[in-house]
Amino acid sequence: MDPREKMALMAILKSVIMILLLVIAFFMLRKGISLYEESIWLEHADTEKSPVLQEVAMVEDFNIQDQDAREQFVKRIQKWKDADRLVRSADALLQRNIYDQAIEQCQNALRQDPAHSGALERLGRLYYAKKDYVEAVNSYIRLLSVDPSREDVKKSLIQALDAFGDHEAVQSMAEWYLDENLNDADIQRYLANALYDQGNFAEAAEVYGRVLRDAPKDIQALERQASTYMQIGQYAKALVALNKLRENNYRNQAYYKQIAICNAQLQLSQETVQTLGRAAQLFGEKIVMGWMQDPLLDPVREDRNFQAFTDRIGGEEFRQWLEKMAQNIDAAQSPKPEIGPKLEMPSGSMDLKENELLKPKQ
Repeated sequence: MDPREKMALMAILKSVIMILLLVIAFFMLRKGISLYEESIWLEHADTEKSPVLQEVAMVEDFNIQDQDAREQFVKRIQKWKDADRLVRSADALLQRNIYDQAIEQCQNALRQDPAHSGALERLGRLYYAKKDYVEAVNSYIRLLSVDPSREDVKKSLIQALDAFGDHEAVQSMAEWYLDENLNDADIQRYLANALYDQGNFAEAAEVYGRVLRDAPKDIQALERQASTYMQIGQYAKALVALNKLRENNYRNQAYYKQIAICNAQLQLSQETVQTLGRAAQLFGEKIVMGWMQDPLLDPVREDRNFQAFTDRIGGEEFRQWLEKMAQNIDAAQSPKPEIGPKLEMPSGSMDLKENELLKPKQ
């Protein structure tokens, strides 16, 4: 090949490589810029506060004679108008069930007026409907900070806190609300449930009693009241609630088992056997045989009536197995005897008095 052609070919090849490298560098630069912009957007999105949590700017020391103050007040009025317009737009969207855009409009309204009660109230309802309980709680808290006298907002906040599962906050809010509205059965129920979920069973039983005075056939309140009494060992009171529940729904297996346990804990063997026998007729002997393994029935396990019933539905072998199982449980729960070395003086003929032990040898 001619050296000049060879040099020309090499020059062309170098040019192609340079162009290719420039193209690659260009696309890499664009990709890098895109990634940088995305990271900036994510950082901004993470740090941007929800409009519900924005600080409320208050007008302080307004002087109507001051020109700047009057101009600022006019601008504030325009923001109030814009916020009202956005809330009306959200209402139109709500009528068409367009919830996400309605939320956006209410958020925009709060950017204009962070204390707009209409926007906050609508956001609370919308967030609750979407099960975004954190934002619902934030909305209602901000709304109460604007107007603490709103009893309806207090109830909505209690409902949102209960859905979120903050039982301690529900208790505090319910007690605050009941200071002025003692006879509100709904809030009494929220308070009782919050006490129950925190393990304050004695207080919960008392509040469930107040709920049942207004709604004596409230099934949930009766079930929770029976459970609270059983938790604190007041089985006679639990029986009252459980018998009412059984009268309302005699096909519920759980009621029969709980009634049998309460009777057993009260050492009422005949009543225990009658309850278990009725359950065996309704639900089958296999179901009741499973219940009879419960250690809470131990107080009547040695009673003749109970043993005869056990023999009848499961046979003597089943009864003996139950008794052996109960003995094993008792043995496992009883304190184990000490097996370590004992530092005791020998007894009998080798027993020595203390002064003889201390006497020096002759």
